[in-house]
Amino acid sequence: MSFISNASGFTLGEGTYNNVQGNINNAQRDINKVRGNINNAQRDIHNVKGNIVNIQGQGVDVALLVSALLGEKQRQREDSPDVEEPAQKKRRVKPEEEEEDGPEVIRRKDLNLIEEIGSGPGYFLHTGRHKERAVIVKVFISCSSAREHLEATVALSEGLWHPNVLRIHGTSSSTSPYQFIAYEDASCKNAEKPLAEALKESLVYPSVVLGFKLIAGLSSGINYLSLVHGISLSLGAEDLNVFFDRNDRFLLGINPPPVNADPVHERDDTRSDWTLFNKLCQKVFRLANRLLHDEDIERTATVFDSSPRPPALSQLPPMPSLDQTIIDTHNEEAIPAPRDVATPVPPRREYVWRTMNVPQSLASIATQIARDLDLRRAAINRLVRSDGRSIHRCPGYIREEVTLATRTADSAVVSHDSPTVQEVCSVCREVVNSGEVFRCACGQKEPGLRPTVKCRSCKTWSHRDCGPTSNESICYFCFLSTSDIPLRAEELFGHEQDGELATETSDFSFAADPRADMEALFQDNTNGMPEAAATSTRSRPSSGIGQRSTTTSWT
Repeated sequence: MSFISNASGFTLGEGTYNNVQGNINNAQRDINKVRGNINNAQRDIHNVKGNIVNIQGQGVDVALLVSALLGEKQRQREDSPDVEEPAQKKRRVKPEEEEEDGPEVIRRKDLNLIEEIGSGPGYFLHTGRHKERAVIVKVFISCSSAREHLEATVALSEGLWHPNVLRIHGTSSSTSPYQFIAYEDASCKNAEKPLAEALKESLVYPSVVLGFKLIAGLSSGINYLSLVHGISLSLGAEDLNVFFDRNDRFLLGINPPPVNADPVHERDDTRSDWTLFNKLCQKVFRLANRLLHDEDIERTATVFDSSPRPPALSQLPPMPSLDQTIIDTHNEEAIPAPRDVATPVPPRREYVWRTMNVPQSLASIATQIARDLDLRRAAINRLVRSDGRSIHRCPGYIREEVTLATRTADSAVVSHDSPTVQEVCSVCREVVNSGEVFRCACGQKEPGLRPTVKCRSCKTWSHRDCGPTSNESICYFCFLSTSDIPLRAEELFGHEQDGELATETSDFSFAADPRADMEALFQDNTNGMPEAAATSTRSRPSSGIGQRSTTTSWT
């Protein structure tokens, strides 16, 4: 291969050199143009300086003129859609650096009300949703002082942070025609609703467990309000609402009275967190009973021996789960079984709050009950109480009172076999009255523990087994006054004479068992008696028995 054949590369290099030389010449021309522009700019500067001198000579403020020119330039930039501002780099704020500026202002159109769940002085409570978030909404109804009422509520609730105290999520604006407060994510239930459902569902779980959770939540929340903010001393049980959320939390909602409202009660110096706690527990449990039975009956807690009886470690049973029985049956008595009832009636269940005489620390109450619940140690005794003086004693009636206190050892499920005054009996569905009268052929002044029945004629009560077997809803006195059929005493009273009733009623006004007189009166050998006399004798009691019945006090 010859050298000439490879010399073409030199020719290309020379052409490239010529191209580069041309580019250099073009660059020099551009530099000359820039220099010309600089010279023109310098001349413009000289002209501007001359104009400034002229303006100053005319007495015009240069600073104002420059400010006006800059403002005009900014307006032109904003009006021009083609001009884009350079994006400013924002510094990302860390979560710990964020500061809360108070409750969020919520527009009414962003808030949906779902259901009314309660009311109070100057407000209504509703469930609602705000931007797919469940909230509780308090709407103030007083047009003149609604905003003042809202601000007073916010002042008490602002800054509260506790798992058992309801926090404010947002409020309406001051110019809104509707003044309202939206509280944090919570269930749509008042506290009494799940408690009533628990009583209806089961005796053990969740009624007992849920009741202890209420006690733990209220004691913890009131203790926080008292120690941290000192709020509890200015509040009564009527100023607090209790809610229940989906996490099984009981939450306190603060409701100060309206600014211009008349005081319903006088505030005194005896108020304390302990008093408020007991009154609030009693209020919530009573509301649950009223919701379930549609009756408002004030119960008195049964006082019983609550001395601890710890078993030996070797005798401890396996730890039960929450869906198993956690009630220890007291061995002293057994729950009475339904007697002579064709269709068993389910027990009537109620909550009863037991206020202890000695004040206790709310913090220790919350801690101890929470520990017992966590360790599955919420076992309580089961007792039976019978009142022999109760006249209304329908067979098969049972009332189970879930009596709760600040300690599991002081709590128990107490069963009763007779209803109380103003209560609707779950067996006969009649209201128990205070003026009911007991009058029985056996002569006893009180019914004792035996079932009774109400006479449909004279409306008095007597032992069920002391009445005619042919018709249990009529007493033997009314039966004798209307019957024309002679009966032996065994047929009249449904059982044979046992000779025991005469000694049981020795202090009664009858000289002897009245059934012995009735047996002699209605014996079968009436052949020698005239028909008119026999009919007259069967139609009414003898004068002696009638006199005894009118002169005896049947109280």
